[in-house]
Amino acid sequence: MCNIHNWNEWIGTDEAGKGDYFGPLVVAGVYMNNECRDEFIEMGITDGKKISNQRIRRLAAWMREHYKEHIFVRKMMPHPYNSLYNELRADGKNSHTILARMHVDVIETLATRTETNYVLVDKFSKKDILTPLLKKQDVALKLENNAERDIAVAAASVIARDTFLTSIELLSDQYELKLPRGAYRVTDAGREFVKLHGAESLQNVAKLHFRTTEDVLA
Repeated sequence: MCNIHNWNEWIGTDEAGKGDYFGPLVVAGVYMNNECRDEFIEMGITDGKKISNQRIRRLAAWMREHYKEHIFVRKMMPHPYNSLYNELRADGKNSHTILARMHVDVIETLATRTETNYVLVDKFSKKDILTPLLKKQDVALKLENNAERDIAVAAASVIARDTFLTSIELLSDQYELKLPRGAYRVTDAGREFVKLHGAESLQNVAKLHFRTTEDVLA
């Protein structure tokens, strides 16, 4: 793991589902300190995008069993996501605003719970749109590209990915159709979904502002 800072305790946050057409948007945060840092590293926790889904599940289960109070997750399913996106879009904003609000919610919840002020976020926007949203003014926020190099952010990426995978599987079971991950090669699944459940129901499983929606409904 790469040292991006020299903090003794801190919170790392990361998201999952941002680039996936189907499924929710998830933001997870993990509190880290010097006592548990080595244990997380020894467990092989790393960027959730670089390890198998099976390993994601095992690592997330281990973290939740042993460090439940270190974890906080905020999830937004497609229907409320689409509704909020439309409201924000009318005000000239976009999905980054939704993501920023979710990160802030996770940060402030964990910062209050752990009395920790240092926070590392995997940067997702060119500008700092998080700091203006923070109500907790004593948070020291650091935004970093590829922050999954840090063990806390890596752990958050695993929790976020595990939450996303569980959610999209539940949606697939609910609608009796396997919903693929990602944003490419998902059009056929979208068309099959509309055929089975109608165009109106698409808002319950997909992020409609993706260009994919035009192809699905064409």
